[in-house]
Amino acid sequence: MDALYRGTRALGEVTYLWNTRSACLTGQTLRYWEYLDRTLGDADLARFSVHDLGELYVKSHAEPAPPFPVLRPYAVRAEQGWIHPGSERILRAWGEELWLLNVLDPGFFADRPYRLPIGELIELLADLGLCLDHRRLGGPVYLDGTRWGMPLRMVVSADGHANYLLMVLRDLVPRLAEYDRVLLVHDQEIGHDYALAERILRELGARTSRLALGRVPIAGVAGSSRNGGWAGTALDELSALCLRHVDQDVYRLGMRIYFINMLHGTAAGPFKLSLLRRAMGRAGRLLARADRGPGPADDLRSHLTPSGWVDPYRLTCRLLAKNSRMPSRGLLDEVFL
Repeated sequence: MDALYRGTRALGEVTYLWNTRSACLTGQTLRYWEYLDRTLGDADLARFSVHDLGELYVKSHAEPAPPFPVLRPYAVRAEQGWIHPGSERILRAWGEELWLLNVLDPGFFADRPYRLPIGELIELLADLGLCLDHRRLGGPVYLDGTRWGMPLRMVVSADGHANYLLMVLRDLVPRLAEYDRVLLVHDQEIGHDYALAERILRELGARTSRLALGRVPIAGVAGSSRNGGWAGTALDELSALCLRHVDQDVYRLGMRIYFINMLHGTAAGPFKLSLLRRAMGRAGRLLARADRGPGPADDLRSHLTPSGWVDPYRLTCRLLAKNSRMPSRGLLDEVFL
């Protein structure tokens, strides 16, 4: 994602939109916060490592989900921009790792209130026949994509919990008139939701495209973070391992080579330390042989998609192709370092 953004930004104006509120308002996050408060009380979470907090996240999802009325106070505070100290601790640790990689901070702690209240968005979509609102009957709200052969998708439960897909639309719909194009980057596992969101955005006049990113299989399983199993492969563990042997530039380029080129967008293969080491070796050789060359604009333009964004997979493959000329240091600095 970082390479895509930086490559596209080099050719024109682009906005990277991330809203931590949307992550905080999911049922997964809210039940984690409730679990932390119920089991730890006023404990000082600064004493816990991010791995400790990750284990508690897994434990919180091993229990039955609390009813939404129990979680509602957390949702109300999250809507105002509050982040539980447990999640704040994790986000700050992630920020430190992104800094080591020189990956853009998407705005973990940026205050980005939604421009569109839930009620107004539902009313807008209902007027266009894109939403079924049963709240007045004590029922849920559904996005209606049946005109495109898509099933109804519940976005507000009968007890009032609005899910992440509605938050995505709350962020994007008020901004559509400000941009020529919209790229939706999403987890491959929830592609059906984003296909529906894309149809709705197009109905509202947006020019859209989508990019699905696969989960990295660990021990052959591409599971959810709710299930754990990431021991030894967390980013802080990988950075500590790599930076004992290579300098920071090699680490930054090597990680991008591995996760962009070797795993591709769909993460077809499992994570392998041997391949990560090979990627570090290739990064070192590329950096040693990179020439000053011209600016990166021409290289980047040749990898623009019809939808107007630089394809990071094609660009990275070009860097590594045996019959390709050496990349310029300017290109590496602009996009990969």
